Amino acid sequence: RQLGDFPHHVGYLQADPSRVEYWRAKLSALGPGLKIGISWRGGLKLSRAHLRSIPLDQLLPVLHQEGVHFINLQYGPCSEEMNSIQRQAGISIHHWAEAHTDFDEMAALIVALDIVVSVCTTVIHLAGALGRPTWILVPAVPEWRYLNSCNHLPWYPSVKLFRQETLGNWNDVIQEIADNLKTATRGDAERHN
Repeated sequence: RQLGDFPHHVGYLQADPSRVEYWRAKLSALGPGLKIGISWRGGLKLSRAHLRSIPLDQLLPVLHQEGVHFINLQYGPCSEEMNSIQRQAGISIHHWAEAHTDFDEMAALIVALDIVVSVCTTVIHLAGALGRPTWILVPAVPEWRYLNSCNHLPWYPSVKLFRQETLGNWNDVIQEIADNLKTATRGDAERHN
């Protein structure tokens, strides 16, 4: 009945350990740096997709981070958007189709990642249930499960919310995530030096 009633947890779902190791090896082969999963479109027309989806190129301040490898967690057709970002900005978003055809496989990939950055979509619920660090871009008028004002969710302690102040304006949210990612990247570099 109250926020304090929710138990703290480090994940109540578990991915197959052998598949997590498979994905860790695959991600490690990309080289040093944080491995960040991204998803930029959520929902359908009836479930307010227009409020919780962002054109991929609008995420360039996040995608321009040095020392970071971005991994596609976006479901549905998105190769044209990723190819466009590659052509426009020289940014590669790694995509493995086998992670998108099986929810268990997606769970294993998410566990192997350092952070998930996503709009409000299924990906964040899976990542939160797995206890993975997850940063969510939340629209100014969110659905009930994202609450109204806090920067965390009591049912997913590993999740951090980045809230839109003005409906339709994602610029401040994107910049805040880019700044947080710079800090995380510096921390990762210091740990490996």
